[in-house]
Amino acid sequence: MQKFNFKEQFFSKKYIYRLILSIILIISLVVSLVFFFGKKNTVRRMFIFPSISGELIVEYRNLDKNPVQGEVQYFIDEILLGSQLERTKKIFTFGTKVLSCFQRDEQLYLDLSADLLQMGDNVIDIKEGFDILKLNITKNFSDIKKINFFVDGKYAY
Repeated sequence: MQKFNFKEQFFSKKYIYRLILSIILIISLVVSLVFFFGKKNTVRRMFIFPSISGELIVEYRNLDKNPVQGEVQYFIDEILLGSQLERTKKIFTFGTKVLSCFQRDEQLYLDLSADLLQMGDNVIDIKEGFDILKLNITKNFSDIKKINFFVDGKYAY
């Protein structure tokens, strides 16, 4: 009868490989759980852009939760950059910037640069641009009920 030698059996190559594999799996599980349940510094936002065919295209992006310029202005800055898809039109001409953006109660006051008055290729009408911008803001920020648009300090409409 063969005598059972624990040390010899446990430290054989077969068991060493299983032990190493188990340790790697446990470590990867712990790291995955830390990242999954860890504090997320991003928020998922919905962007609506006009397409070349006339439809609206929805795009989702993860944005910083606490940006320096404020959540609303950061969101508007991202809209002004345009879509990541090629089949969409721009809301305003390239170079349009946010001059000021602040919220008081349920109203947003948004002043955009005069660059949006220039027409360009693949850009929708200015009035439609304001409507789509308003749609984007109200869909993503439910506390904003009214938006006052200004262009270079002058009331837009």
